[in-house]
Amino acid sequence: MRKSITFLVLTILFSKFIAAEETLTINFGVAIFKPYSSIDETTGECTGIGFAITKKLLQPKSIQINNSCAAPARIYRSLSSGIVDLSLNIKSTSAVQDKVTFTNIPFDALMLNFYTNLDNAQIDKRIAAIRGYDYNGSRETLTQQGFEFVDVSNAEDAIRMFANKRTKYLLSYKGPFEDYTKNQQSEKELLTLNSAHTELLVAIPTYFAISKASVHHDALFNAFSEIENAATELEFHIDAFK
Repeated sequence: MRKSITFLVLTILFSKFIAAEETLTINFGVAIFKPYSSIDETTGECTGIGFAITKKLLQPKSIQINNSCAAPARIYRSLSSGIVDLSLNIKSTSAVQDKVTFTNIPFDALMLNFYTNLDNAQIDKRIAAIRGYDYNGSRETLTQQGFEFVDVSNAEDAIRMFANKRTKYLLSYKGPFEDYTKNQQSEKELLTLNSAHTELLVAIPTYFAISKASVHHDALFNAFSEIENAATELEFHIDAFK
């Protein structure tokens, strides 16, 4: 009887060990970019639909994610070094060129808009923007046209700068702009944001980016290849996860 109980206990422990061995935990880091990623003011944790969807995608492949979010430049450095295993990005970002392997199917499409405050009497050509963002080449194009970029660390700070008329122009993706406007309490800022002239510059697909320096690169590449081969949608997110 004692031998049977001992065997049963060993079997259970071995099964748990095998299960733990088969589960891979990776670091998933995304630049602070609402509604995809943000820091919860109460818990201090990284939250957003980017994390929720990625978790849903990778769980069936026995891959768990540790969430992290930071300024874009920090995420790029962490991707390059392999500290961050996986991220979301557009393929034209110069800071990650040759440092990542992109998935084939887009995660989502980002609408890049150029906002103008028509009530702002400033005659200069200053644009609020995010430090480290190329904006799919729009930064270089606008610089050549004589615009001056005023860079801050994240989208929310850039939008706030524009809303308070510290710049006449704003280069921003639609998602963060709409999220900021929806949650804004200042009537003064809302007046500026709601009356801004909006010009759509381009729709840019964003992809999962696997760090080439990550020890889990091959495992992630294989997992996403299996997901892509089984996909019935052209996107991971927009329709498939509604």
